[in-house]
Amino acid sequence: MAVPSRKIVDRRVRKGIKKHRPDITVIDLKDHVLGRAAAVVAKQLLLGKKITVVRCEKLTIAGTEIRNKIKYLNFLRKRKLTNPTLGPFHHRSPSDIFTRTVRSMLPRYTKRGQKALRQLVAYEGVPVNVARASARVVIPKAQRFACYKSERPYTVLGNMCKHVGWKYSDVVEKLEQARKEKSARFFKKTEKVRAAWKSARAAALKKINASNLAVLQKFGFA
Repeated sequence: MAVPSRKIVDRRVRKGIKKHRPDITVIDLKDHVLGRAAAVVAKQLLLGKKITVVRCEKLTIAGTEIRNKIKYLNFLRKRKLTNPTLGPFHHRSPSDIFTRTVRSMLPRYTKRGQKALRQLVAYEGVPVNVARASARVVIPKAQRFACYKSERPYTVLGNMCKHVGWKYSDVVEKLEQARKEKSARFFKKTEKVRAAWKSARAAALKKINASNLAVLQKFGFA
């Protein structure tokens, strides 16, 4: 019987290995600055991360609402005169505006940039499949209070989009209200369980000797 070559063996080994799939990071964009958040997300996408962003309608842009609205209405007038179907395409929803902003920060005409953009998913509100998936994170250096002075006027992206053709702000607001009420009911329902766990941990810590307790306190577990 012929001994399989090293090339065939390597191929069999590679076939059995599962493809690496990066974990999905869920970012809550409430009270984040549009440009700063997009820059951080674009960099992480190029590093190979999979990112889902929620509550895009709560993003902020510097400047008064009327100023940003006029700028966007001017943008809506721009088109290809000879054949408008070739673009530019004007998005009205906050999630599409955020995606376009990130796209502008990627090398989108290369395969690397196109692959990075496919790793991004954007939503208005927090859909059920994301709310149950994992914890949501924020971008501290892109948050509004870290970027703007307190007296600085700013525009909430969802409010501006309402005036330029986005028709689903009321629907998103209704679904968000239902999600928050459901979350409050669940929190109240599990209150006794959390209190029991808290008292059990306190009782367990009393039984641990002083040296072990000091080690736990050093690493924040007590």
